[in-house]
Amino acid sequence: MVKLSNVLVAFICIFSINTYANEEIDKLTLPIMEAIHKGEISNVFSMAFPKGSSSRRYFSDSDIEKYDNQFQNSFKTLGKSSGYFEYLQSDIPDVLVLKYFVVKFDVEPAIIKFVLYKQDKKWRINSFQVDDTLDDYLEESAKYRMGSLGHKDVREEIKANKSLK
Repeated sequence: MVKLSNVLVAFICIFSINTYANEEIDKLTLPIMEAIHKGEISNVFSMAFPKGSSSRRYFSDSDIEKYDNQFQNSFKTLGKSSGYFEYLQSDIPDVLVLKYFVVKFDVEPAIIKFVLYKQDKKWRINSFQVDDTLDDYLEESAKYRMGSLGHKDVREEIKANKSLK
């Protein structure tokens, strides 16, 4: 019984740490996603790399201005957002997080990709990108799936769903 309670305490501690890390990451990413959704796009890049942040030192003020303009033009081309959602999160626990959001724009959907890094005690945005080639992701996924057609489970799935006329 003692061992079970030790495992339970360890699980609760890990869950609490993970929840805290997710809250920290959300504090960095969600304001940017909300700004994009609301059309407040004039300084999205500077939101990702604010003055005083450890990642900002890698950019000059002219770089920040240039990237703010590039992001603004990209978002203007895509039109208004009708919503967004988190699509995927992958991580190396307590070190690196890759987070994809899908934003539904008037013209086409786009992926907003964040890479977050925790060197010491604090998470920071390490990379921020916009990708409007969501259809390419689906095509690559389809190619992979088609390449797996020789796999037994896939062959059985095809047989089960086959409806030749």
